Amino acid sequence: MKKKAFSVIVTLVILMSLVSCSNSKDKPGLAAPGKTGVIYVGQTRMAPSLNAVDSSVPWSLTSHGISETVYKQDENGKLVSRFLSSLKQIDGHKWEATVYEGVKFSDGSEVDAGAICAAMNKVMAENALASTGGAGKMEFTKTGDYSLTITTEKVTRIMESNLCEWTNILFKDLGNGEYAFTGPYMAKSFDPAIEIQMTPNPYYPNAEKRSDVTIKVFKDMSAMKLAVESGEIEMASTITADVKQMLEAEGVKVQTIDAGYQYMLELNQEREFIRDMAVRKALNLAIDRNVLIQALKGGRLGSGIFARYYSFAGDDEPVFDLEQARKTLDDGGWKLNAEGIREKDGRKLSLKMISYTMRPDLPVMMQIITSQIKELGIDIASIIVSNITEAGKAGDFDLYLYAQHTAPTGDPAYFMTQKYFKSSPNNFCRYASDEFEAIVNEMGDLPHGEQRDELARKAQDLLLKDLPVIFLIDPQWHIAVSGRLENYKPYCGDYYTINEKLGML
Repeated sequence: MKKKAFSVIVTLVILMSLVSCSNSKDKPGLAAPGKTGVIYVGQTRMAPSLNAVDSSVPWSLTSHGISETVYKQDENGKLVSRFLSSLKQIDGHKWEATVYEGVKFSDGSEVDAGAICAAMNKVMAENALASTGGAGKMEFTKTGDYSLTITTEKVTRIMESNLCEWTNILFKDLGNGEYAFTGPYMAKSFDPAIEIQMTPNPYYPNAEKRSDVTIKVFKDMSAMKLAVESGEIEMASTITADVKQMLEAEGVKVQTIDAGYQYMLELNQEREFIRDMAVRKALNLAIDRNVLIQALKGGRLGSGIFARYYSFAGDDEPVFDLEQARKTLDDGGWKLNAEGIREKDGRKLSLKMISYTMRPDLPVMMQIITSQIKELGIDIASIIVSNITEAGKAGDFDLYLYAQHTAPTGDPAYFMTQKYFKSSPNNFCRYASDEFEAIVNEMGDLPHGEQRDELARKAQDLLLKDLPVIFLIDPQWHIAVSGRLENYKPYCGDYYTINEKLGML
């Protein structure tokens, strides 16, 4: 009898073990720490391709942990490089660089001077966004196996920042549209609408300690929340404030990080009503940023283009004054008609605002901003678009609710050149100011420091005066993590969402 009872107990233990293993397999988010299982990450966006020189794709590839820029920011905001051991300026336009020996692409070939020159010259030739950076178009010339020169279109004293611009990733063109990169991970299967499966780059330090990673795309925040709860994913980047509260109530750990981004409302200067300064001033006064911060449960008032922790951040203190906004429209000739809509010269004041869902905070903000603008007696339509970049280029909007990291290179000039110069392909507000461009160009011959910071603040003051853009919030983001990843934090917003420390802490 005792033998039979013992046999039953053993059988039950084995069955429970099998059920437990089955559950762990079905719920990858519950995997034990260490290199024992795939790390599943949920995101609201995915690189549209693996093309190293296609528009903004390089940014996505670096965020996924596949590619690296020549220099990058570390967790403390310091610019570092795995590729260049030294940089020396010869004159305003020319630099000499020494290359580390032994660094390799994911195919095992060396990242020597010739490889760096080939990659960077291809970037400059084929990615139109690269030449709009702080140094303009750059030419890379091999002078030895591990030495090269860089010649710039514009005078620059901050080459490390120029080489940190997100377009400037290192890669080896393998032909047939395939590339080898240098990041801690490499793609093994890719479906931009569903997921990207990645495996450790065997030539990146500590590759043997890393697990495979799969990034899954979630278009719906509710679906991503359910994936966290079921253990389908171990990290959700990023989640809304409401989802944060619900998950925390269930015992899920949520990391809150300074994004380094800015949430902004760009005003299309080519649209009839937006060209009216009274309308732009009224919009700026009518938006209550504190309500937005309360709704998002985090963030700070936007003081200008840059996050407040940068030395070159603006010093504006936004004012909410609905009565003054109404008076501004009245004084500008925009009177309320019988329907309660502003009208001038027989034309009703009607605006179109567009945004997108890739940043979960933006649809929340869009609803609030729409309501606040309606308080002015302005008729406004709010539309979510599938491709915000293409919509920006097309220009069929008055207001463009957008999010972007404005200092990913640790320098102010890069973003201002990319967004507010007449020639920039990303100037979606169609701003044109010779004075603004002159201020930013003056920064080119200055090193990092107070003089450069002062010019950055002067340029921001001009934007606040001309109002081609309304700066809203310096945001914080929420990222849900499993116990396995509880000590892992992405940094620099989502520029390094998947970095070399994932699963290693």
